[in-house]
Amino acid sequence: MSEQNQKAFGEIFSVHYRRMVMEAFYLLRDEQQAKDVVQEIFIDLWHKQNLEDILSIKAYLTQSVRNRCLNLKKSEKSREQKELGYQYAVQSDTAVIKVHGDEDQALQYQQRADHLLQVMRELPPKTARIFQLYYIEKKSRNDVAAELGVSINTVKTVLSRALQFLRKKML
Repeated sequence: MSEQNQKAFGEIFSVHYRRMVMEAFYLLRDEQQAKDVVQEIFIDLWHKQNLEDILSIKAYLTQSVRNRCLNLKKSEKSREQKELGYQYAVQSDTAVIKVHGDEDQALQYQQRADHLLQVMRELPPKTARIFQLYYIEKKSRNDVAAELGVSINTVKTVLSRALQFLRKKML
């Protein structure tokens, strides 16, 4: 990025950051998520080669905040639905175990499943999203990387760290 663009970026940041966080907070109702969304938008803006290509920076940033927040809410809703489906599957498996007579085994299975869900909620949002796409939605690493716009090595690293975290917490 040229020195002129760096100065322009600094001005854009100082003028628009606070308003963008407020807009994101209005949509997400979570201050940290709002700040994260705005930070990601500024990182993307920093990587843009020509800021001159943007006709109205205010409109561009406002639309970016709106789109990112709506996408985040949509992915969270999808995650919640998949979690409900998982809980239903666990309950069904527990019911099958109960029918076959081992009440203690069914209770242990239910407790481990509940604990796993609780630990999965502790993962950072991006890590949880990669974990969900790969392990729950059964997408390939290449597909996960393409969908999230990250490298395959990033996906591998994040999955490895997530598994280490989950194993540590599940013991």
